[in-house]
Amino acid sequence: MRNIGKMLIAICIILFALSDAAYACTGVYVGPAASADGTAFIARSSDNQAVWGNHITITPRVENKPGRTMQVDMKGKVFANIPATTYKYTATPFFSSVMKGEGRPNDATACTNEYGVAMTMAITVFANSAALEADPLKETGLTENTAADLVLCQSRSAREAAKVLASIIDQYGSSECNIALIADQKEVWYMEMYTGYQYAAVKLPADKVSVFGNEFTLEYLSEYEESFTSRNLEKLPEKHGFAVYGKNKELNLFKTYSGKEVAEDYCHMRTWIGHKMLAPSLYKDGYKLDAMYPLCFKPDKKVSLQDVCAILRNRYEGTEYNPDATGRIDMRVIGTDTAMSVHVLQVYLDMPADMACVTWESTGPAIYGVFVPVSNASLSVNEAYGRDQPASEFGHFDAEHYPYYAFKELSTLCVGHDSYKAYGIPVKEYWSRAEKNMAAGMPEVLKKASKMKDSKAAADYITNYCNRMQTQAFEDAKHILNSLIWRQAADSNTMKLGRNPETGELLKTPRVLKPLEIDLDASVYALKP
Repeated sequence: MRNIGKMLIAICIILFALSDAAYACTGVYVGPAASADGTAFIARSSDNQAVWGNHITITPRVENKPGRTMQVDMKGKVFANIPATTYKYTATPFFSSVMKGEGRPNDATACTNEYGVAMTMAITVFANSAALEADPLKETGLTENTAADLVLCQSRSAREAAKVLASIIDQYGSSECNIALIADQKEVWYMEMYTGYQYAAVKLPADKVSVFGNEFTLEYLSEYEESFTSRNLEKLPEKHGFAVYGKNKELNLFKTYSGKEVAEDYCHMRTWIGHKMLAPSLYKDGYKLDAMYPLCFKPDKKVSLQDVCAILRNRYEGTEYNPDATGRIDMRVIGTDTAMSVHVLQVYLDMPADMACVTWESTGPAIYGVFVPVSNASLSVNEAYGRDQPASEFGHFDAEHYPYYAFKELSTLCVGHDSYKAYGIPVKEYWSRAEKNMAAGMPEVLKKASKMKDSKAAADYITNYCNRMQTQAFEDAKHILNSLIWRQAADSNTMKLGRNPETGELLKTPRVLKPLEIDLDASVYALKP
């Protein structure tokens, strides 16, 4: 593995001086023609070395109230005007205890609104020094902490949302290099934000998929059906002498704004494993830092919700880079115990727009957690999942009342080299069965709700189902956590060698931990209409 010092220095200089961007995120896109059920997926893991809990919120529609603003920058110096009428949206923001408690705006993270628009931002990325010198990031510009809800509260389509995001950058600039994914029932847009005022957005092909770590991968705009860019995207590198041209003398955006200068295993390896998981026939060779993994590619087979969840949990299983099997400590995996919020946004093309989006939210690390549903039609969420830890409780780890802390603790106890088999595998297998049942149940719920003549009754039906799944998941998490703590306490012994069970004689082989037994039935997650 290459030394990641260069990239960490770049992070400190470019990002940490401006914000607390999550710099080990991974993004996923699955087009509806490439998915197993004809839905579209956009997904993201939000990752940072911090104990940052999150919860689920539902912000109601506001009718004809002019004069309102929303925050643009990280420090609360810049505010943008918003329309008099704003739309209902769901979000998965971080707790006030870790955001407001430290003077940061609460990041909406993943949003869906009443018009069937879904957005996640951001995957932090890195531009090269020439680009940043020519067009520096702006400290008072847009940040990932404010973007998603600011955009979706006023957008009726993915296309409009992408344009709104672009207009905010045009006016205020950006404080970070980022990637956004925005979807609706008709199309999905992908936007790379390179510098203070430069960006490019493309409409993603419906029959392809994408997986990427913290890196730019967009090369040529001509490869996409539709696109739009900042006004000076091509003029800026031409003027300052860092433009790189490729096929047909077209500007290569990747080589111009990013390139080898910022390429690191830390990011690139996650892009590689995503490609390898979805298209193993195309990526038979091992990982290479200098390989160009394209933004979009065709998967070997149709991709399911469970496949997307598996990507977000991946720890390089089956490769020489798997830290669990090898004990290596130099791997930046996708499925990490430092994940703060992990989400899959699913868009149904054949449902009414106001019930077309489902956010599958893993509150805390997904590796030993569970994705629970919240619909854009939901009127409320489970009390625990919706509970915001106040700023006054900063530093209070409360697994009894907040799902995030329960799942964070589960991952912390399961992830070790000595414990992932005995503890982690049983936990992961249980949640897998639960998710399979919910993945089968959610479309049945939506289908039934879509046929109801009373819109309020339909929303109540969807809300009750999602809340029941959330409630069950948290109760199960607390039960599993208690069993795991008991099992770990029983297994605690600084003497790592085993003993003969009959004679007590000390053996030369290491002790083998007893597997965790989970006495729960995942069939409770199966829908019975």
